[in-house]
Amino acid sequence: MDEIKTGTTTVGIVYEDGVVLAADKKVSEGNIALATFEKIDKLSDCIGITMAGSVADVQALIRIMQSEIALYEVRSGLKMKTKAAAGLFSTILFGNRMALIGSAFIMGGYDTKPELYILDTAGSKIPDKYTSIGSGSVVSLGVMETGYKDDMPEEEAVKLAHRAISTSTRRDVFTGNGVDIVVVDKKGYRKLNEAELGKILSK
Repeated sequence: MDEIKTGTTTVGIVYEDGVVLAADKKVSEGNIALATFEKIDKLSDCIGITMAGSVADVQALIRIMQSEIALYEVRSGLKMKTKAAAGLFSTILFGNRMALIGSAFIMGGYDTKPELYILDTAGSKIPDKYTSIGSGSVVSLGVMETGYKDDMPEEEAVKLAHRAISTSTRRDVFTGNGVDIVVVDKKGYRKLNEAELGKILSK
């Protein structure tokens, strides 16, 4: 049996007041599409993460990060900052680099400002204003290259993220089954429901 993978396209965008994270929902086993799967997870009240790669690997790593952040916050009484979380995750990934193959992550959060990082299984930690990972990332990056602007408003960033994923679903066979979108700003982490997303996209 082939390893179950997310295939995937996920994106992250820094906008004026926060970060938008978006992902498709398709899971594949070899060339067979399986059920839908959420590829954006909450790490803390102010940090989210997207995933691509082996489902078992990424789920285990995200559970480790959620536990480490929760433990830090209980012990210190402080919120872990996005940069610190990205640094911790980079160290965990580097320590397991020989065991993990082909997994990648986008981490976004808001402390005093929005921050976005791309992380891979070698332990690399790269800050960026917008990025994409997964099998459809070449397509989504092209969309964002032409549509991204510094200090864009939230609704514009949500529309751009949705367009990047939707375009990838038309060009990448491993991307599909809908789009999930999360916003992280000074109010915290929140996933847009269908009504909220539909209202934004209709404008």
